Amino acid sequence: MEFKRLKEWKDKLHVCIRCGYCYEHCHIFKITNWESDTPRGKLILLYALLHEEIEPTDYMANKIFECFNCGRCDASCSAKVPVTDIFTDVRADFIDGGFDVKGTLSHINEDLCSKCGICVSICKYEARTLDKEQNKIIIDKVKCKSCGGCEAACPSGAAYIEEGYMVSEKELLEQVQCYLGGK
Repeated sequence: MEFKRLKEWKDKLHVCIRCGYCYEHCHIFKITNWESDTPRGKLILLYALLHEEIEPTDYMANKIFECFNCGRCDASCSAKVPVTDIFTDVRADFIDGGFDVKGTLSHINEDLCSKCGICVSICKYEARTLDKEQNKIIIDKVKCKSCGGCEAACPSGAAYIEEGYMVSEKELLEQVQCYLGGK
């Protein structure tokens, strides 16, 4: 598999000094405490992938797609490495390579979806389209930035982000209840 977009970032991957400032603000890392979930850890994986020290795997593809694209890693990078831009391009490489990923991407429960198109109209990243021939919402996995706007706007509750990232309604309510001395 060729990672042509990743190759374009070769010089920027060399700029990363592995300081770790990026992970101090990373939501995913705060949940898992795993180095491979930090922006730095992901950049190290990509560096090894670029230099053919490791092979691409489903695990690695999902790691790259586990990101909320908040940009805090970019803002805190002392070397000014455009981390989220690199991840976006590598996501496209993984999709072109045939990897099927979930990550933090928005999903659709087809059984609940009424195909009203509200999620399509509010997506500021143009990651959703309504395919009238198939009568379904299509999500562009590269364009989706996991912002949750579609989930908030969906009147039928069909749009969602997988649980486990502490952003689902259920997980947020559990956190609030715990904080307030409940369960």
